[in-house]
Formats: sequence, structure tokens, C-alpha cells
Amino acid sequence: MINKSGSPLHHQFLMELEAAGKAGAFFTDSHAHIHMEPLAAEMAEVLKRAQANHVRRVVTIGCGYEDSLLAQKAAETYENVFFAAGIHPHDSAETPDNADELFGSIFKHPKCIAVGEIGLDYYYDHSPRDVQQDVFRHFLRLAVEHEKPVVIHNRDSAEDCVRILNDEVKGRDRNGIIHCFSGDIELLRWALDNGFYISYAGPVTYAKSDDLRATLQYVPVDRLLVETDCPYLSPMPFRGKTNEPANTVYNAYEISTIKSMNLYDFAVQLEKNYKYLFQA
Repeated sequence: MINKSGSPLHHQFLMELEAAGKAGAFFTDSHAHIHMEPLAAEMAEVLKRAQANHVRRVVTIGCGYEDSLLAQKAAETYENVFFAAGIHPHDSAETPDNADELFGSIFKHPKCIAVGEIGLDYYYDHSPRDVQQDVFRHFLRLAVEHEKPVVIHNRDSAEDCVRILNDEVKGRDRNGIIHCFSGDIELLRWALDNGFYISYAGPVTYAKSDDLRATLQYVPVDRLLVETDCPYLSPMPFRGKTNEPANTVYNAYEISTIKSMNLYDFAVQLEKNYKYLFQA
């Protein structure tokens, strides 16, 4: 097999990936944005490349109302695509006045499996922090009302994330995903105690991510998921290029190695995790 860049895949990785595929194992990209450009323009080909790497399911994530409708359309078009709907903290200030009505309709869609991505982002502060917090609370309550897991975005905001999650969803089973986990131990501990799964993206493969990789020692394998967050955060060796679901396997292989598992066994466990969380 040759990867998209034309370079031979690492020999051990290739052997394990092929063995996993032949044995019927496959992967889910639990957090993608294939309905966004540049991936949207070639979505069919993007999904074919994912299938070639045994990534057979993709969850594409909405970041606003119109964006969530695009995610919904992608899920309606392709059998192996599912979606989540929500308002990203960057866009909190643009939340529609009738968000309950608009999103309530989307949450009833049979392929809408989660509310998200929602949360807080204090790194960019594109929306005022008090507005981010209000919208975050509101969508957590919508998730409880519609009995959906949540997909949480956190950047430099772990303390407030934990405080708000504690208020709104503490103790709920199958609570959701801390997406693109960034290493906040406070949030990790709370999440694992309260029904959340931890998803790692491309940064887990980066040379300077030793601290992030070290957090895997605290996460049981039955609470892990993998993602790309494409078109962002390409793993090594594609860093700096457009990311896509096919690259899920690089993140999975990195984690399986750290967890001393072969890729087949890890793929089987990831599928169990996905099915339990989403009751699929």
C-alpha cells in the first residue's frame, strides 16, 4: 500500500493494518468535518480513500446551525456517514434566537448521534467568555432533553468546562466525548469519572507531544476513541497538509503502540466503545 503522499507506509504499521482489515476489523473517525472545504468538494473520493485504509464510518461534526445542516446533508448522502449538530464556542455570539426550535428538529434526525461540538475556547476568545458559557450550558441542557451524548471542545478552559459540566450533566451515563484531548488532567479525571470517552487526534503523533502521549496511561482502553478533526491537525507524516478520515489509522496505530496492543485488537475495542457510547 502507498499512502496519499506517495511514500511507503511504515512496514510494521502496514502489516498490522492489512491484517486488521483482512480479519474484518475497521475504524471510525469519530470527529471529522468532511462537509467543510476543501473536503466537501471531493467528499466521495475522500470516503473512498478512507475505505481503502479500513476507515468505514465517519462522524462529521456541525459547528453552527447552517454548518450542522451541511453535516446532516452529508449523512443523508452517504450510508457510512453520521453527524452531530451544535454551536462551536467560536460562534457562540451568533447563536440564533430560536436555537431550540432549529436544533430540536435536527436532533430528531435518525443519523444525528450527538450534540456538538460545544464547549469553551479561551485561547482564541472569538466569542465573549460569558456568552460561550451561556451557550454551552444551554446546549448541554438540550442534550439532556434529547437524550444525546455531547462532543466537548476545550481549549485553555478546563476549569470552567468542569464547573459547567458538573452543574449540567454530572452522573449521566454515556455522557459523550472530550474531543481532540489536549492534556488537561483536571478535565480528564472528571470526564473519566462521569461517563465520558477520550478521543485523541493528530497531535498524539507529533514529536513534541510526549506530555500528551503520557496521559494515555490514565485512560482505560474501553474509554478511548480516535479522530482526525479533519481538515485540521494532520498526523505525522502529513503534518501541514489537509487532513482527511483515511488518516485515522495513523492516530490509532500510535495509541495502540503506546497501549501495547496490536492494531486489530485495538480496532475491535474501539468499535465496542463506539457502539456502547452511541447505542449503535
